[in-house]
Amino acid sequence: MIELGQIKLQKGFETLASVLREQILNGAIQSGEVLPNERDLVLRSGLSRGSVREALRVLETQGLVTTRLGRNGGRVALQSGGGAVKSSLDHYIRGQQVPFPVLMETVEVLEPSLAQLAAVHRTDEDVAALRQASKKLQATKNAARFLAANTAWHRAMAHASHNPLLTTIYDALGPGLLNPRVAGFASAEVRSEVVRAVGRVEEAIIARDAPAARRRMERHVLAYRAKAEQVAPKVVTL
Repeated sequence: MIELGQIKLQKGFETLASVLREQILNGAIQSGEVLPNERDLVLRSGLSRGSVREALRVLETQGLVTTRLGRNGGRVALQSGGGAVKSSLDHYIRGQQVPFPVLMETVEVLEPSLAQLAAVHRTDEDVAALRQASKKLQATKNAARFLAANTAWHRAMAHASHNPLLTTIYDALGPGLLNPRVAGFASAEVRSEVVRAVGRVEEAIIARDAPAARRRMERHVLAYRAKAEQVAPKVVTL
């Protein structure tokens, strides 16, 4: 049962959105649970129907509520996922016109830390995923497919860290920077350098050598930045 008291504020829709948001995030309203209809929310909160609708729109924008059609449809609660994080980051980066070097600095902080954690926490399943991703990377000659394979390897590395918060941030931010969106960037020379670099990082992760994994990833990211900054657009959208 959703607990709501009478709301008497000038911007009551914000309070209603806050109450519902907290109950979705703390699990009091389960993901997939249908919310009360607008009329019921009006009666429980004491707000106007317009305010209730505005509160629900706020939650939909935040990725916490969606509308399900059909006989058993209505507003349905969602647990916030990586898609919402990616959307929020993209809106911020585009809105603030964050320059490419700033984004690269962020990746320089994230990737070495993830590699270090992967060397500490990786499982046999993580090793298998890394090896499978690196095999595809080595075998791919097409530039577009190579960039996709490179993204897959880096995501496998991030997930091997077993840090869900860092992984979610990286899934939202990192892969978008592995492709500077410049035709011809993934030349044969660049592909060869990337294969060698990730191979060395992978070796350190498999050996559980955390300092080496961090050090090698730092070198890899710095080398990528040196090449990418020369040709990448000033602002990159995710």
